[in-house]
Amino acid sequence: MKEKRNCKIIEDLLPAYIDNILSEDTKTFVEEHLKECPNCEQTYKEMTAEIKKEDVQNTENIKIIKKYKRKIKTLKIAVSLVILIIVVVGFGSLASRYAIVKSALIKNINYDAKGNYRLEYYEESIERYNYHTTTYVGENKMKKVKGDKVHEYWENDKHYIIDNENKTYFIKNENIQGNDNLNIPIMIIPEMKNLVNEKGISTIDILKFILTSNITIQKEGFRAKEYYVIKDMQKGLKIYFDKDTFFAERIVQGSSSSSEYRTLLSSVSWHEVEKPDFLDSYTLVEENM
Repeated sequence: MKEKRNCKIIEDLLPAYIDNILSEDTKTFVEEHLKECPNCEQTYKEMTAEIKKEDVQNTENIKIIKKYKRKIKTLKIAVSLVILIIVVVGFGSLASRYAIVKSALIKNINYDAKGNYRLEYYEESIERYNYHTTTYVGENKMKKVKGDKVHEYWENDKHYIIDNENKTYFIKNENIQGNDNLNIPIMIIPEMKNLVNEKGISTIDILKFILTSNITIQKEGFRAKEYYVIKDMQKGLKIYFDKDTFFAERIVQGSSSSSEYRTLLSSVSWHEVEKPDFLDSYTLVEENM
């Protein structure tokens, strides 16, 4: 009876014995009993074997958990990198489009009419010459030639409008600095023209224009040359800007018409903006109202 009671006590003590938390005397008592009792020794072996099995299982579970944690960490890093790339590319694209629009506005709206430049304008295409004008600007003078005939002439505050067919002309008092005909005529996208006000060019307005309008900006080749192209596909409009000067060189409106420009800086000589000598043989008339 005493042996059975001792076996019961040993069975209760085995978990603490395996965990090594018994006092020295109790530990000695358990060890001596295990030496003398095969049944308790067998129970002890089974318990330790089960614990080892659980330890192995736990180790495997820990390995699996660590493996998935590594995968999750790698995935987080990959997602973060993708987001960073998208942000960087998006910001770079936005910055590039902003620079193109701003440069186009500076060159094509705020151009100094007192400068020296030649503007050639062709309707349809350069090869067909359906309509061709050349504008010469320099020394506070401007001369506009259609084909090979002078059509208009500005000198300070006098604007000469010439009728070559009837050999007449009339004069309007009009300051060369305030005349819209001196502007390079590319601002047919109202949204772009509205980006400029009396205070200058607004950064916020340009960003709003890029982000909210139907305009696309890209690179496109034409006549073996690459341009920046601003498109308004809703209106069927495309404007080609020289990548170096940012002057507009071609405008396509739908599929029916196109206009081409050539802007040459510092290319006008003094005689190209002199008053036409043939006016002496033309008749000065009153302006037709």
